[in-house]
Amino acid sequence: MISEQPIVYVVDDDTRIREALCELLAAHGMRAMAFASLREYINSDKPDAPACMVLDIELSDAKALGLQCETMDGLHPPIVFLSGRANVSLSSRATPYGAVHFLTKPFNDRDLMNAIRAGISEHRKKRVGCPEVEALKRRYLRLTQREREVFDILISGLSSKQGAQLLGNSEVTFANHMRKVMQKMEASSIANLIQTAERLEIPYAHSRRPGLHASGPLQKGVVAVVDNDQRLLESLQDLLESEGYAVRTFPSAERLLANGVFALDLLITDISMPQMDGVTLRDVVYKLRPELPVFLMSGRHEYSAQGIPNCFRKPFDAKALLAAIDRALNVGVVEVRYEE
Repeated sequence: MISEQPIVYVVDDDTRIREALCELLAAHGMRAMAFASLREYINSDKPDAPACMVLDIELSDAKALGLQCETMDGLHPPIVFLSGRANVSLSSRATPYGAVHFLTKPFNDRDLMNAIRAGISEHRKKRVGCPEVEALKRRYLRLTQREREVFDILISGLSSKQGAQLLGNSEVTFANHMRKVMQKMEASSIANLIQTAERLEIPYAHSRRPGLHASGPLQKGVVAVVDNDQRLLESLQDLLESEGYAVRTFPSAERLLANGVFALDLLITDISMPQMDGVTLRDVVYKLRPELPVFLMSGRHEYSAQGIPNCFRKPFDAKALLAAIDRALNVGVVEVRYEE
């Protein structure tokens, strides 16, 4: 249900801070929803309204900044970061991604409320664009992380059976998620859902090539490839799919983070990318999924002298890359030292 009454999302693992912030917001006539963790926030149902988020960056600076990267597609409300320590580095890393403010605890209530109002005002302006597209964006934002993964599968043309196998669910569970996605997106059919994805410029996370998985269940893992070079993305997709892997391709780190990393088995990312580079992306992903193998790619030879693990120099040897992926997924060996 659409509401123009603003809401503030408070994310902090300290119960006393959450309660104090909610009381402060109530005293100023604002409604709030409080969460003890980022995962709890991401998986919650949220009202369709102008909003701002107040986020404790000490939950984990990489997780917080990784979440904030999702704001780049305009779907997420602005963020006011709170920190228990004055940290110029964290502040400088947060603000370029669109944070409306960075406050150090203990903070002045007036400064916090001014920052929140600025965030809500900014979010309200974002919602004023094309009414139809903005409505689609707001519906998409209401999806939980798991529902977004199901959304990706549905628009990619995979069957319910393949989707269930990909997510490690039963077909009944997948069908329940699918029903919730269709209801929240107000989609009458899969074709309608695909049209929505195209209008929101959401990339296909899975191959839509006919017959790719027609021979039976997926035998190998799900590999994500992140690179701003479209030709390399297509080349790696062809190579990996020919070996039986399910492949997701993304033109930027921000797109990957917005789509989520919890359904992946391995990540391959270019080092030199605008905005968030591959090394920073790897560090963010390791905070979210410490066990996820991450391979880096680079065309710059100086990285060889740095001894960066799991790094492949472009142009790389396809056989060496496939062998390394196989070892990482089946043996757990991921310490490859700069493969030529």
